[in-house]
Amino acid sequence: MGMKRYMLSIAVFLCTVAVFLYSINAVSKRSEAEGAEALQQAIQRASVQCYAIEGRYPASVEYLTENYGIQIDRDKYAVFYEGFASNIMPDITVHPL
Repeated sequence: MGMKRYMLSIAVFLCTVAVFLYSINAVSKRSEAEGAEALQQAIQRASVQCYAIEGRYPASVEYLTENYGIQIDRDKYAVFYEGFASNIMPDITVHPL
């Protein structure tokens, strides 16, 4: 009888740990996605600000980092910035790594 209780306690403990780890992982992934979305919006705002000030969209995201204060953690995010023409809003995509 004592062995069954011991095994049941271990099983409950392991299930609790598994649920905890799953929750931590889900929160971490959601945080990464929200960070990527915030960075994408910041790059879009800076692009529009550049267009309003200079009359053209920037040719690259590097221009925004040098002149408009955009900071990109390249270890955490991959940024894809494709400009078609200086008067058309560039396509901006940010993915967490």
